Amino acid sequence: MELALAVLPLPAQAASANGLRGQLGNLLYRHDKPLYDEFFSPTADTGPSGLQDRPRPFVLRPRALHIFSPPLVPRLAALLGVQPQLLSWPLDPLPARRLRVEFLTPTELKHGGQLLRTPHFPALAARARDRVLSLLSFYQNVSTAHVDFTALAAQADEVTETARHIQEVEGETRRSTRNRNVHSLGGFTGWAEYSGPLDALAPYLIAAQWTGVGRQTVWGKGELKVSVLPFEECVV
Repeated sequence: MELALAVLPLPAQAASANGLRGQLGNLLYRHDKPLYDEFFSPTADTGPSGLQDRPRPFVLRPRALHIFSPPLVPRLAALLGVQPQLLSWPLDPLPARRLRVEFLTPTELKHGGQLLRTPHFPALAARARDRVLSLLSFYQNVSTAHVDFTALAAQADEVTETARHIQEVEGETRRSTRNRNVHSLGGFTGWAEYSGPLDALAPYLIAAQWTGVGRQTVWGKGELKVSVLPFEECVV
């Protein structure tokens, strides 16, 4: 099982992912309304009602657009006049006992109905896992029925946070043009290091470097950098 994506370069003058969203939305709406609907408001006509409003199949970065729905890539690349870079990341277990996760943009995680102010590992691992698997299931026709969610959650509970430097960021807000809800663009940034049985969990966190993790990832929040550390390495 692997996550596939296409990276489309975007204009260097774009000020922010949120500002770029407006430019891209206007372009798609004017030139390809069906593509606009598939891109910004993906829905399902069948299945459980809770899954009919699907996660969007993209992530915006200031310099690139990450696409997780293969059928959309040629149409978007042609409209933007760019050449996509096709990538994939395997989700097979890998040797990992220590990880360092850097939160490059404001990140918001929820766990047990509560908004977290620190990167509690079970919540971080669960949100990365669910984000990656939902994109695979909805947009890449990959079955996730074999994934043992209970075992992954149990392993996450055994992981220990060994060090961190986290700060809260008060961000601006954005108002949804679809439902008029107001969303915060704040969260926490910084880094944390973890130790424990990470073999099966690390691939999801590494893949989340492309997908983002937590709330409002499509607008640039929750951008990660993940490093597998040697087990004997000391924290500096």
